[in-house]
Parts: sequence; structure tokens; C-alpha cells
Amino acid sequence: MKRYIVEKKKKNSTERVGFYVALSVCMVAVGLAIWSAYTSFGDNNSDSDHYFASLKTSPTQAVAQDMTGVTEPPTEAPTQPQTSAPTEQSTQKSGRTKGFTIYDTETMPAEGDEQEAMNEELSSIEAVLKVADSLTYPVKSRSVLKQYSEDAVLSKTMKDYRAHTGCDFAAESGENVYAMCDGTVKDISVSELYGVIIEVESKGFSVYYCGLDSEITVEKGQQVKSGDTIGTVGQIPCESADESHIHVEVRVGKKLIDPLSVINSND
Repeated sequence: MKRYIVEKKKKNSTERVGFYVALSVCMVAVGLAIWSAYTSFGDNNSDSDHYFASLKTSPTQAVAQDMTGVTEPPTEAPTQPQTSAPTEQSTQKSGRTKGFTIYDTETMPAEGDEQEAMNEELSSIEAVLKVADSLTYPVKSRSVLKQYSEDAVLSKTMKDYRAHTGCDFAAESGENVYAMCDGTVKDISVSELYGVIIEVESKGFSVYYCGLDSEITVEKGQQVKSGDTIGTVGQIPCESADESHIHVEVRVGKKLIDPLSVINSND
């Protein structure tokens, strides 16, 4: 009986030793696994730190760091084609001829920039309403040769289709041209396409009389009344194939409107 008990104790002791050995092996294995993971994380973290640190470095600095000790051959700056920005001199000849401003552009002389923002937002109806006073006819005949048109219409002279930005009133060459409203002669100019132009500025709008003879009866800055003679009918180069007439444009700032929409036909 005592021998059985002793052998049983030895057996239990052996089993405990085996258990603790197995436990130790497991702990060592877990420790190695943790160490391996930590080492791997440290390497990845190092690469990550290098990446984010590179984000804080400008491209020039990064290239400089990578190219340390490398001499870059000198490069020539690219040659830019020389382009000249449009200037006032490119659209308007210097000097004056017979007191006129000389224009080379195909368009009428532009208004000042101070009203440009307002003009962009104006509708045609709003622009017409800004012309408070009714205008009178510029010539005695009151005969309309060609109406205002925002759509492209055939130009007999230019042999193409384009908008007709004013209204043509039939009149004989040398016939008197009258101011259509009270105002101030803002400018007298000469255009290669529209001939002699008189601009009369009134309250909130301007009237352009195009195709006058060079012998005009007003001067820049002069006050005129509706019905005053301002010149005589001459020629309009861009409309020379049409019958003799005076070309009139009405603008509220830069907004063109139909002159017939603001003329009192009863006068």
C-alpha cells in the first residue's frame, strides 16, 4: 500500500513538471510572436514616418536631397513667343485730324468702363426704360431705310451677314442732320467703317450719328438741344452699297437698343 502511494506521488510530480514545461514553451512561443510583431511594426512605422515627413518637404527640397552630390547641367530658359497685349495705341491712331479722333477698329468707340458692370445686367426693356425722354427723327424725311437687328442680316457692302446695330434713315448727301435729344457732344471721331461719328451724351444714354460729312457744325463739349443742326449727311464706308442715309445708334452704356423704340413717331 505504501509503495502504491509513493509511486502515485512520483507520477503526479512527473505530470506537474510536464505541465509547467509545456506552459513555459507556450509562453516562450507567445513572447517570440509578440517580439516579431513589434519588430515588424517598428520597421513599417519607420517607413511611414519617412513618407509623412517627405510630405512636409517641398518638391524642390526632395529633389535636392535625392540629388545630393549630383551637378545638374545648366538649362536655358524656354523662349516665350512675344505677344503684344492690345493697347489703346493699337486701336486708335495718335493725333487728330480736323479735330476728330481717328479709329481703326471695326466697332464703334467704346463707352467708359465705369458703367460696364451695370450694362452687362441690363435687359433690352430695362435699357429702353432708362431713356426717359422721347427722341426726335435725325432727318426730315423720317424714312427708315434699314431697321435695327440683333440677328445677322445681309450686308450688301461687306458681302456677309452681320447684326445691324443701328437704324438707317434715308437722306440725301449734304442734307442736314439734327440732334435727336438734348445733350452734350461727348466726342467727334472718324471710323474706317462708319465714317465721321458724332456722339451726343444725354441723361443715361448716348446717341451716335454715323456717316456725317466732315464739315460739322458742333464741337466737342458743346451743349445741343433737340432739333439743333449738328452736321450734314456724308458717307458710311461699310454701308456704301446702300442708298444715301444716316446711321444712328442708341446705347445705354454699352447696351445697344433699337432707336425706333425710343423715337416719338408723333413728332
